Amino acid sequence: MYAKPNPSTVAAILSAASALVVAAVANAQAPTPVRTESVSIERVQEHRRVTGSLQAVARSSVPSQESGQVLTVSTDEGMRVAEGDIIAQLDDRRLKSQLEETLARIARTESELVERESELEFAEFERLRLTNLREGHEASERELKVATTDFGAAQARVEAAKRAILEGQHQAELLRIRIDDMTVRAPFDARVVKRHVDPGEWLEPGEPIVTLVSTGAIEARLEVPERFADPVVQFADQIFADVIGVGQTVPSTGLRIIPDVDPQARSFSVILTLDNPDGLMSPGMSVVAWIPTGEEAEQLTVPKAAVTRNGKDAYVYRTQNKDGKTTAARTPVTVLFNWAGRAIVESDELKNGDKVIVEGNERLMPGASLAQAEED
Repeated sequence: MYAKPNPSTVAAILSAASALVVAAVANAQAPTPVRTESVSIERVQEHRRVTGSLQAVARSSVPSQESGQVLTVSTDEGMRVAEGDIIAQLDDRRLKSQLEETLARIARTESELVERESELEFAEFERLRLTNLREGHEASERELKVATTDFGAAQARVEAAKRAILEGQHQAELLRIRIDDMTVRAPFDARVVKRHVDPGEWLEPGEPIVTLVSTGAIEARLEVPERFADPVVQFADQIFADVIGVGQTVPSTGLRIIPDVDPQARSFSVILTLDNPDGLMSPGMSVVAWIPTGEEAEQLTVPKAAVTRNGKDAYVYRTQNKDGKTTAARTPVTVLFNWAGRAIVESDELKNGDKVIVEGNERLMPGASLAQAEED
């Protein structure tokens, strides 16, 4: 017969054994090479985290301005286009035929104008001749009246011909515009996100051909709680946005505050303009930003790369020297906000000048032996 061991005693033994194993493994492993930077106290401005998403500066469903059959579509989904590039070509033969007809009518009317001006010149000569004769009582009043009437009619015919030519020229210009509109061009630098038609289809005015979103600069729309309205207006001039999808932190080059509070969410929108030179950021991507909500104050800061997380808990590994060895000490921190590559933190264990690990901290274990830690 033997006594059954107490469960709490077994658990304690196993826990102690695990700790011994971890310590033994840590001591047995070769020192881990790491890079460190210093904890510092800096004067920084209080910020709060908000979220949002990217949106295009311009988005357009490019329509057909004329009716006609689609001959070619020069773009496809995912392609880039520059402002003025051809997107599609519609059949313009009918319009070109109308233009030729209008130009022929203008030429015919111009010939008629020459004839009408000759008639006017003769009518004016007759009116002046009979006026002089009437003064000498060598022509009747009736003859002078007829000459004057003929002169007025000739003037009217000349003016009518001139107006017909002008009308034809306007019609020709309109037809040229309509012919040019049959070649559909990109209104701005963009990327094609949707193609709506294929060659052979018939389009009516206003029907979309492609949907474009602008390239180059992009906008981030942030939803900011209404309680931060005053500090944002007071302090915000530049905001850094963390674009989750590409892992970049981008400073804003422009900022607009939309003074319209959503009654359901009790928030308002702040729109940032962000440079996007490599085109990696796309509309719809998630954004996290830190908006200023207070004045500057002295705070404890660590490099952002030093902060690691285990679920909701955040911590850093600081170096400690004991018995001539440099080891890693896992130190809990509370991240207040991020700013310019630094994390502003609260911690009872960190102090100004401590060294924290910024490279090589991904798989560290507490108490792990470290190679000589050097700071940049």
